Amino acid sequence: MKILFCVNRDIYANIALNRIFPALAPDDEAQVFFSESVAGNRATGAALTYLRFYEQDLLNEHVFPQQEARSADGTGVFKTFQQLSHFYGFPMQVIQNINHPETVSAIEKFAPDLIVSIRFGHIFKQQVLSLPKQGVINLHSGLLPEYRGILATFWSLLHERLEYGYTLHAITDASIDTGPILDRRSFAVKAGSSLFEHTVALYLPAAESILKAIDHYRSGQTPPHQPQNETESGYYTLPQPEDFEQLITKGFPILNREAYYHCLQQYESQPHSVFEILPA
Repeated sequence: MKILFCVNRDIYANIALNRIFPALAPDDEAQVFFSESVAGNRATGAALTYLRFYEQDLLNEHVFPQQEARSADGTGVFKTFQQLSHFYGFPMQVIQNINHPETVSAIEKFAPDLIVSIRFGHIFKQQVLSLPKQGVINLHSGLLPEYRGILATFWSLLHERLEYGYTLHAITDASIDTGPILDRRSFAVKAGSSLFEHTVALYLPAAESILKAIDHYRSGQTPPHQPQNETESGYYTLPQPEDFEQLITKGFPILNREAYYHCLQQYESQPHSVFEILPA
């Protein structure tokens, strides 16, 4: 089976691929397309810049290159993107526009059976959606249809919901976070835990949902699915600075350094070197 993974180049997508790649069938072929951000140039403001730094920039510019300099295949529980590519032989590349004719041509050449989207920053248009034989599925880090849009976990915490979660759904058109639901899981909100901790906790169980869906497609079956209830739908855009202030006031910090350290330790058998590059 040929699978194109379209992912954002951040810690969450990396964790998901670390679970998915070892579980693929020996004869599966995969490629990875990276987007550089989920919200593009709209992601401005101190809190969003802070979040992006820890989710993405620190890893790709400092932590991952240090780990790759030590080992091509990795020495920790998790591998960097480059280590995953080297170990499994799956090519990876950054793309600027999934719908650009050159990108479409590259997808046609690969001829994927399935496209899997994880935090991908581009909207799939119909030409791309029609290319994979078994369609396109997307992992959304929020409960659909109530929390469509950006940073769904953030909005769930801000609204003081008792539960938050993820949804795996099919993408059938160029709209945002619509399409039949393949899996939907909720988890209890933990008082006092950070936005980062809540978000990162989604991606290993979500990877299991993706693997189950891939198994269905591999056997020629469509995974069980159900339509979204439009009467319950909601859509959320990027939070404003005052929204982040309210979140912190409600007892949810953006990031807890100890929890973040724990994540980084998964990439390094001797993690002390990771801490040397972390800002105070």
